[in-house]
Amino acid sequence: MNGKLLQALKSYEYKRKMEDYVIDRGYIPFEPQVFEEFEHFAIQNPRLPREELVVLLSGKQQILLLRPDITSALMKEIYPIALKEEKCKIFYQSIVYRNNEEGIKEINQFGIENFGEINESTEIEIIVMAIDLLSKQPFILEIGHTGFLEGLFNECDLSKEQINLVKRLIYLKNSDELKIWSEKTILPKEVKRVLNELFNLQGKGKEISSLLTSCILNKQMDDAVHKILRLQEISPNIHVDFSIINELDYYDGIVFKGYYDRLNKEVLRGGRYKVISEDSEKTMDAIGFSIDTNAWIECQEVAYK
Repeated sequence: MNGKLLQALKSYEYKRKMEDYVIDRGYIPFEPQVFEEFEHFAIQNPRLPREELVVLLSGKQQILLLRPDITSALMKEIYPIALKEEKCKIFYQSIVYRNNEEGIKEINQFGIENFGEINESTEIEIIVMAIDLLSKQPFILEIGHTGFLEGLFNECDLSKEQINLVKRLIYLKNSDELKIWSEKTILPKEVKRVLNELFNLQGKGKEISSLLTSCILNKQMDDAVHKILRLQEISPNIHVDFSIINELDYYDGIVFKGYYDRLNKEVLRGGRYKVISEDSEKTMDAIGFSIDTNAWIECQEVAYK
């Protein structure tokens, strides 16, 4: 068989294994829309650079995006179904689109989303599924909680623009610029101290427990720390990281990223979030994750050689 066709067959077989795994756990396939409204997405996700978005103009002069993220697309489509049925578990094999220096990049993604009543047992179920799908090669699952940073921001008076800037610097792991910003900004002494320690709040929980405890300034931060320390006990592959910031800004609760030892990029990302109705009167909890399919398959092939 032609080498390219053989590789396509192997990729298909690996994707089927992913799908069979989640189908056995009650997840249903779903294909989200390819296009999103530019203005709505841009407002909801201010940290994503506009130059990375693939922008189109429709025949009706609407400014649209080629889907830059699947979860945000699913929120609008799945919400009415989940609202009616009170629970909805779906998975997808799809593509997201981003601009880079070479042009439009297609990123293959596999993911699951669980909509409805989400409690700690649901969070554990999702984390265990992420671990199972990563487990063929040595990996680390870093886990944090948005409540830690939100609690920290509640200790000071920052504008929305300032908060977005801080989150952007944390996402980029730019500790130098974060320190410069902190020194120039009027902040409570304890908030500055925690910001300076933020990138040290990672590793195994017991090893950094005293440092974590010293950085708790209110109940919201305390709840976040103790939640993550409990979830860390699920697996020795789970590491705490309270500096986790995802590229998109809809997460609200636990957040996590998965890495293989042999790759220098994240393979899996996910977390808990709220789906808000278009009239903003009703919300629904959800949790899920996505996997970079090509990177995952690459590591699976190494495991089987």
